[in-house]
Amino acid sequence: MAINYLLHTGLFIYSTNYLIGWLLHFRIISMTKGIHSVFFAAIIINLILILIFVNLTSVNLFFCSVSLLAMVILPFGRKGGRYHQMISTLGLLFFLFVFINF
Repeated sequence: MAINYLLHTGLFIYSTNYLIGWLLHFRIISMTKGIHSVFFAAIIINLILILIFVNLTSVNLFFCSVSLLAMVILPFGRKGGRYHQMISTLGLLFFLFVFINF
């Protein structure tokens, strides 16, 4: 039950943050870094909580770990640059693999 809640809220937060990133990139919206950082932190917390509930022998452990790793290394790139776009897309894709496999 808890894992389903985490997966659905994670998908919502992850997708919303991803969309916000692209809207910011194209200057369609404006937002403070603080609010965008809250979404970022919520994604990381969500992924850590999912890791607590995931079966250690499942492929979802790998997918969730790669998604978390992508989020952790994301800040090392220039904000809004190609690196940021590719790593955030990779993180979202691996989260989608977790979501689909549950």
